[in-house]
Amino acid sequence: MKIPCSILVLFLFAFSAFAQSLPSPSPTPRVTVIQKNWHIDVRNPVVEKDPLQANKDRQQEEIQQRADAKENQNRIDQGMPALPPRIPVRAQDVPHRVFLTYVFEVALRNTGDKKIHTVTWEYVFFEPGTERELGRRLFISRVDLKPGGTRKLIIRSTEPPIRTIDATKAGQNPRDLYSEQVVIQKIGYSDGSVWQSGPN
Repeated sequence: MKIPCSILVLFLFAFSAFAQSLPSPSPTPRVTVIQKNWHIDVRNPVVEKDPLQANKDRQQEEIQQRADAKENQNRIDQGMPALPPRIPVRAQDVPHRVFLTYVFEVALRNTGDKKIHTVTWEYVFFEPGTERELGRRLFISRVDLKPGGTRKLIIRSTEPPIRTIDATKAGQNPRDLYSEQVVIQKIGYSDGSVWQSGPN
């Protein structure tokens, strides 16, 4: 029984030495936020529509009327009833909506020595001049960011930065309502290793 015990002791010693040789995870992410920004993208189909669309619609309507008249003549010649008149649907008859999209952007630089594969990041909003958190948005972005390289990540969302807005601040520029911070929560590297922040 002495030989197996000796082997076990050697195995435990080797494992302990290996564990001590492993580098401890960095307390901060090896990526730097070099720029952050968010804005509201407003799309109004009425404003964006083709100014010549009315002429195109009228031409298409005339073509359709001639085709309908020819079809009706054929039906009458064959003793069939004529088709009911077609009611054209014009662009101005269709209700339009204004679409709001919230765009979140962050530019990152890889300050580590490994290629980054994925980044989990949060855009956090605070009350200006205080530390009171108003909201946060979590995003996961797939990137191929080499050591020393930079990359801009852009996320479009229909969800606003925070759920509720102070009614007394209505009408102000949304960018003036908050102070902002980008927090890196997790980094996945191309070699399969992962860096993750501790609990907030």
